[in-house]
Amino acid sequence: MVSHKRKSNIYEGFLFDILPCTPLEIRMILNKLEHRIINELEEIRLRAERPLIIRHKSSDWIVDINGYISKECNNAYIVKQEQILKTVEILSQNSIYAFLDEIKCGFITIRGGHRVGITGRTVLEGQSVKNIKDISGLNFRISKEIKGCSDNYIGYLINEKKEVTNTLIVSPPGCGKTTMLRDLARNLGNGIKKHGIEGLRVGIVDERSEIAACYKGVASHDVGIRTDVLDGCPKSVGMVMMLRSMSPDVIITDEIGNEGDREAVLCVINAGVKIISTAHGYSISDLKSRKEVLKLIEDKVFERYLVLGKSKGPGIVVEIVDGLTMKKIYPNPKET
Repeated sequence: MVSHKRKSNIYEGFLFDILPCTPLEIRMILNKLEHRIINELEEIRLRAERPLIIRHKSSDWIVDINGYISKECNNAYIVKQEQILKTVEILSQNSIYAFLDEIKCGFITIRGGHRVGITGRTVLEGQSVKNIKDISGLNFRISKEIKGCSDNYIGYLINEKKEVTNTLIVSPPGCGKTTMLRDLARNLGNGIKKHGIEGLRVGIVDERSEIAACYKGVASHDVGIRTDVLDGCPKSVGMVMMLRSMSPDVIITDEIGNEGDREAVLCVINAGVKIISTAHGYSISDLKSRKEVLKLIEDKVFERYLVLGKSKGPGIVVEIVDGLTMKKIYPNPKET
C-alpha cells in the first residue's frame, strides 16, 4: 500500500490563510488549538449565538474559551452575530458586491483553496438565488490534498493500448472522491513512466472550485504541469468549451448527474477525448436512480467504475469494476 503523503503546509495554511479571515477574538481562540488537531482539521463552523465547533477526525468538537475541545458545552466559546458579519467583511475584503457571484452560490473561496460556506436569508430573483443576507452561519472547509492517493489504482484505469479509460468514481459524501480526482489529474498531467503515460493534456472543468481550488486564477493544488482549469463554469457548458479551446486528451470534472451533463459527456467522448468524473452513491446500483447517470451506464459509456467507501476508512477504494462486463477487477477475487 502506498503511503499517502499529506500536504506539508496544512498548519501554515491554517495560520496564514484561515486565521486572518476571522475576527481577533475567534482568531485567538483557534490559535490555542493543539498542533496535532490543526493538522487534522476538516471544518471550522461559526453559527450566530451558538458554540464554536470544529470537525476533527470526522467528528464534531465544541471549542471552549481556553481553546480546548470536548463534546460538552461547558465553557463553550459562543460566536456572536457581529463576529460573523465581521468575518464576511474580511472574506469579501470589505466589498461584498465584488463577491456577489460567489455568495449567491453559497460560498466564498479564499487563498489556499479553502471554501467558506454561507447560510442566511436568501434573496430570490424568480427561482434563482440573487444574494444571501442576514448571514447567520459560516463553515470553513479545510482544503487538503493527498498526493499519491491514486498511485495504487491508476494502473487499472489504463488499458492495454496505454490509453486512459473513461472512468466514473462513485463515492458517498466525504469519502475523498474529489481528492482522488485531483490526484489523478496530477498523475496524468505529469506523466506516469511506470504505465507508459508520457504526460497528457488534462482539462479540468471545476464548477465549484473544489478540484484545483483556484484563487484569483491560480490553482491552489498540484493538478499537473499539463493541466488547464476552467473555474466556476457549469459542467455541461465547460466540457464543450474545453473541447473547443484547449484540445485536451482527458477532461476531468466533478459530480455529474444534472440535466445536460449526459449530452456533454457524450460530446467529449465522440470527439475522441477521454473523461474522468465522479457521482454521489454508495455503489454502482445506487446510481441507477439518477436519470442522467443511468443512461450513461446503460450505454456503457464508462469503461471503469472506481468505488470509494467508508468501511475501511474514508478515501479507501472498495472495488474497481470493468464497465463493459460489469465484473470486479479490483480487488482480485482470488485475493479476497
